Amino acid sequence: MPVPYHLTLPVMLYVYDLLSTHHDVLQSYLYRILEVLGVCEPTRLLMSMLTQAMLGVDSQQAYREIFPDLKAFYAPYFSLYGTDTITATLRRITNSMAAWKVGLFQARLVRAQTPQLLEPPKDFGVGRVLDVDGLTLRSRSHTKEGAEVGYNKQAKGKTCWQMSGSWMGRMFVDAKLFAGHCNPKYFFRKAVKRAIALGLAFEVARADSAYLTYENLRLLESLSLGYAIGAPSTFDAVKEGKALFKRLARQKSSRIQAVGKGVSLLDLGVVPLGKGVSTRLLIIRRIRRWKNKKTGQWKMRTYYYAIASNLALSARKLYQFYHQRQGIEAGFRELRQQWQIGRLPVTNLKGNEFWIMGKLLAMTMFKLFQRDTLPSALHTIQRTTFFRRILQTGLDLTRNGALQVRPKRKYTWVLRRLLARTRRLQEDLSP
Repeated sequence: MPVPYHLTLPVMLYVYDLLSTHHDVLQSYLYRILEVLGVCEPTRLLMSMLTQAMLGVDSQQAYREIFPDLKAFYAPYFSLYGTDTITATLRRITNSMAAWKVGLFQARLVRAQTPQLLEPPKDFGVGRVLDVDGLTLRSRSHTKEGAEVGYNKQAKGKTCWQMSGSWMGRMFVDAKLFAGHCNPKYFFRKAVKRAIALGLAFEVARADSAYLTYENLRLLESLSLGYAIGAPSTFDAVKEGKALFKRLARQKSSRIQAVGKGVSLLDLGVVPLGKGVSTRLLIIRRIRRWKNKKTGQWKMRTYYYAIASNLALSARKLYQFYHQRQGIEAGFRELRQQWQIGRLPVTNLKGNEFWIMGKLLAMTMFKLFQRDTLPSALHTIQRTTFFRRILQTGLDLTRNGALQVRPKRKYTWVLRRLLARTRRLQEDLSP
């Protein structure tokens, strides 16, 4: 269910003011491309996409239903395009340049305004980290470009797309949309090179076992980057490491370290991986125990996996560092649940890619809004929680359509400051 549009006024005025401040940058980056595509007012198109994202509208049909009221509400401050104009523009996009320019603008905006978003949440002394992972987006139609049966087991036999996401600190910095049958390992090199081209300085790349190949390791070594990547069992070095772990476990060797409940690791040091590539390998053993509710018997499952790295961290810290990549997994969940990324609006692949980058820009701008206008305790709150549990319970509309703070509510002082800032923006933006 979309958020009531009057609650988005403080955020959308902040976003519009931000776009107006950086109009010259957007003109040189993005607006010229949109003008070539026939968009008369590029800012209007961008605001329409960002407004849909902030409202939580999951389809163009839902946007069509609320558009008349939405257009009238925001008319004193900025204009919005309807569904037909937005989809017609997306269908005319035939390459990735427009989406790439959105990523360039976002990177420049964050570097200039809130570079803290790029910093890792926990400092392991290795510098900034680029996380790369993929997301499978299921298709409801066989006619959409790139919608092919993919490798993901969760979408087995179903048409889908593959989205490669690059995450740094607390935000997505890039995204690329591929056909569903593409192999995820080819995303990695492109993601690393694109992050460098965005001007984002990072020292370490991190990914799961789908991305470990000889070519990817050689690329990281040629760029003098650190890495921590999951190693699949298809490598002989990993198979031998697992066999050694089992043998040492029977001998109760001190080389095996316990790092948590049911979790142990073995540091093999630097070993040859194959084809002239050597890397440090950690073998991890996890033991999971659970009780069968029907029979009352305990069951146990043991499984192994490996981590390849060239970082000079202790084995325990390397294990903890690798599992910090859960940040990008949380980012994907937020994209699905908070920003409605599951339904792509048009049939052409590149138009949908531009749409995805618009979602990422909206997600980043909301984080900038939090940093600039809210206390630190609310910097990590998610979009729907902020709108429905703070604004919806704390704000109300007067008879003349203005927002006011309800008495005796939580965060009263925060809401008063937010409304005072919103009124200043209203005065500045009103003709």
